[in-house]
Amino acid sequence: MFMESANANRLEFWIKAGLVLAFSTSVLGLFSATLADPDLWGYMAFGRLFWQSPKFPYQDVFSYTPTLNPWVYHEWLTGVVFYPLYQALGAPGLQILKYGLGLAAMGLVYLTARVRGAHPLVAGLFVVIISAAARQLYNPVRAQVFTFFFFALSLYVLERARLSGEWRPLLLLPVVQILWCNLHGGFPAGLGLIALYAAGEFIARRPYRPFLLVLLFSGLVTLINPYGVTYWEYMARAVTMPRPYITEWVSVFRAYQTGLTNFAMNIYLVVLVSAGLLGMWQSGWREVTPSLALAVTLYLGLKHIRHLVFLWILAAAYLPVLYNVNVKFFQSRPGLTKLWHLKGTKIVFLAFLAILSLSNLFTFIDRNPFSLQLPGQPASQEDIYGMFYPVGAVNFVKKQGLSGKILTNFKWGEYLIWELYPQSLVAFDGRYETVYPQEVEDKFAEFINALPQWRDFLKDYPPDLILLDRRMEVAELIRKEPHWRQIYQDASCVLFAADKQ
Repeated sequence: MFMESANANRLEFWIKAGLVLAFSTSVLGLFSATLADPDLWGYMAFGRLFWQSPKFPYQDVFSYTPTLNPWVYHEWLTGVVFYPLYQALGAPGLQILKYGLGLAAMGLVYLTARVRGAHPLVAGLFVVIISAAARQLYNPVRAQVFTFFFFALSLYVLERARLSGEWRPLLLLPVVQILWCNLHGGFPAGLGLIALYAAGEFIARRPYRPFLLVLLFSGLVTLINPYGVTYWEYMARAVTMPRPYITEWVSVFRAYQTGLTNFAMNIYLVVLVSAGLLGMWQSGWREVTPSLALAVTLYLGLKHIRHLVFLWILAAAYLPVLYNVNVKFFQSRPGLTKLWHLKGTKIVFLAFLAILSLSNLFTFIDRNPFSLQLPGQPASQEDIYGMFYPVGAVNFVKKQGLSGKILTNFKWGEYLIWELYPQSLVAFDGRYETVYPQEVEDKFAEFINALPQWRDFLKDYPPDLILLDRRMEVAELIRKEPHWRQIYQDASCVLFAADKQ
């Protein structure tokens, strides 16, 4: 009898381990994107400058156009971390960091759901589902991965404190904010989440003062940064400013209209919201704070698609408990319960988990997950949003020993900074709100979009070289200009040099 009990416990242990492995490998596979994000090169260029400079770099050195003073680079610590990691371990080092943070974030979401009483299987399924939605945000490697991790950690701490009434763990949140505000400008998401908990608990007539106090302390410690109060002056401007060049800041509806997202993505959002509302109705849910947090993040996600990830995280933490009633229904069926307790059933389920985990791992490995992909041309001529790099043109510039001031596409600027500085400086790049005044941004928009005053940028900030996507209208306009000559072209880009006068 004792041996049978021990064997049953051992089998239960292996089933739990198999579930953890199956869910973890599923998340790994979903996060195994290898396309290098344009901002990665900006991080590492700053990191290189930081480690090679005798003092903190408050002034931009990568651009030849007028720049802001000081240069408030809200992702400075990410660059300080990424650069030595890349120098020591290359692309695998960055990818391992991404996978570690991604798994940790999803693990915290799972733990939050479990703290709320969700069935482990349902909680795990929700984690995999939201990982599928968030996979595009885990390109290698973005400062946003720190924001997703810290947001999930903050949610776990807040929800645990709310449910237990134990306030001491809330003291972790100001420490989190010190790191978060120096790694990525997404830290207001954490402050906003604390504020939502304070507001929700106040409305529900539950203890809310601990959340208000931790919100105050968490806000104050964000002044622990290289820029002091100037950082918040930048944040106030950055949060409200338009970002016409960054597709993540468009609305859900605009993203679908322009082909940035597909029909399936919209259906996914509708299904998630509908499932949440159905679960709330079915279970008679009356929790104020989670409802408020979901409503606010849904609004923000509809307004800017980059904020949808916060909705996914909250949904996967809050909603699984609503489906416990469905689990209990199946558990109440005597036939199903008897079938599950059969040793053969558990062995078959364990074998299924093992096969699923191995399949996930083989798929993960097949994607060369520790590499860093820099495609030299778009996937198709119609793919106007797809990322590719002017690898051939940059190699040509290096081989020919060219240097000087380069005017290039918005998405390529940071890559050129990483590859060609200090021999060459750029006109405009993806760090734009941290570096460039509005006047420079406006004139760059005129140029890059081939608007009537497109020549003004060339007159006011004359470059030596112009590197463009060959499909752009402005590239055709440059071909017709008398003082510019084409010196390089490939399937994706074209390089022009100014005639010496």
